[in-house]
Amino acid sequence: MTRFSGDFFDGITSRAHPVTATLADGQLRIEGDGIAFAVPLDGVDVAPPVGAARGVVHLPEARELHSADHAALAELARAMPSGHPERWARHLESRLVYALGALVISVLVMFTGLRWGIPALALLASYTLPAGVDQRIGEESLSVMEKFSLSPSTLSAVRQRALADKLATQCRRQACPPHRLLFRDSRLFGANAMALPGGTVVVTDALVKQSQHDEQVLAVIAHELGHVQHRHSLRLALQSVGAGAILVAVTGDIGSVTDLAAGLPSLLLQSGYSRDMEREADAYALRWLIAACIPPRRFADILNRLDTSTPDAVGLLSSHPGTADRLQPFLAARPCP
Repeated sequence: MTRFSGDFFDGITSRAHPVTATLADGQLRIEGDGIAFAVPLDGVDVAPPVGAARGVVHLPEARELHSADHAALAELARAMPSGHPERWARHLESRLVYALGALVISVLVMFTGLRWGIPALALLASYTLPAGVDQRIGEESLSVMEKFSLSPSTLSAVRQRALADKLATQCRRQACPPHRLLFRDSRLFGANAMALPGGTVVVTDALVKQSQHDEQVLAVIAHELGHVQHRHSLRLALQSVGAGAILVAVTGDIGSVTDLAAGLPSLLLQSGYSRDMEREADAYALRWLIAACIPPRRFADILNRLDTSTPDAVGLLSSHPGTADRLQPFLAARPCP
């Protein structure tokens, strides 16, 4: 027989009634001033105490028994039917080996989620967003960048139009994802180009000025079109925010779009795309250049030129890791027939 004291709450008022609880014959008997009843153990739920806090025994009809007698509550939990989940939970919590096993499993689950789960969910979410949300994120990202890191282009209108026309000519000959080409000046981004959600491709003046041939600029734009095609910038933003933002995106609640937009420029500049994303964009650019009869090595030439001319600048190479290995297919590719 186990007996302990506690406070009984009848589920109707907030008043605590001092009582004595007795565990015997498969029942929990509660007795106090004007209170006397028994509850079978299969109708009892025990919430184990946390630290020095009192434990709670949940009784039928929303009634509760609160007690600071941890030993008695442990005995009550052990006496409960073997299939009761609270008993199993307490049994597992009291064994160090189980606790360590749970810790290892938790770490593995977390690592798996971060390494494969969140990217997979981001990929799914990027294609299931409500119509227009990716464009809104791109527009707000561009607005943030134009306030803090981008300035109007110093290139002449004629120069900008010439490059845009050459791109448009190639896109009439082969499939290009929907996009909008913009030229901007930027000390922060240096010689760079980036694709934003919704299809906006921003090319900096420094990149155009350091190119030796318009085909080098088109090669870089082709690479960014690969990011547009595969929605990489949107996926990068979703991955950075995590599963919570992915759930928001999938369910259509776009209240956090501004947060995604505000953080995207920093992500593109500081962390860049993953190697898998870069490989996808590279493969797209290589096919595009061959179809356009532009020597694929133009892409390697411009990246190598930027690497030697601005080694300390924050530019295209800083957000595109693994440059040397990635350029080999462009150097080895045969030109169009």
